[in-house]
Amino acid sequence: MVNIEFNNENIEKCQCPCCPVQGASKCAYEQLEKVQKINGMPNPEEVPGIYCISGKTTCEDFNQEGMCQCSKCELWKEYNLGAEEPGGYFCARGKSRPQK
Repeated sequence: MVNIEFNNENIEKCQCPCCPVQGASKCAYEQLEKVQKINGMPNPEEVPGIYCISGKTTCEDFNQEGMCQCSKCELWKEYNLGAEEPGGYFCARGKSRPQK
């Protein structure tokens, strides 16, 4: 089972904020603004991204028709997330877990 640590280094590697699925989300933008003002480590559910670790988004305005960019993310490559489930669209399908 893949174990990705939730830390600032991995948050910086995350490409979700650039992803077309999340890109036009007002909710994600507002979450990002709040996180940038936090002193210290935010809770995973507060971060607009890194869904491979935290699971589905709480935002309801994501463009589920947009092209997922997970395979371009350094975390996806580093942890071989293509071999895990769901392999992409973590924001809608949940965090990475072993295939059955």
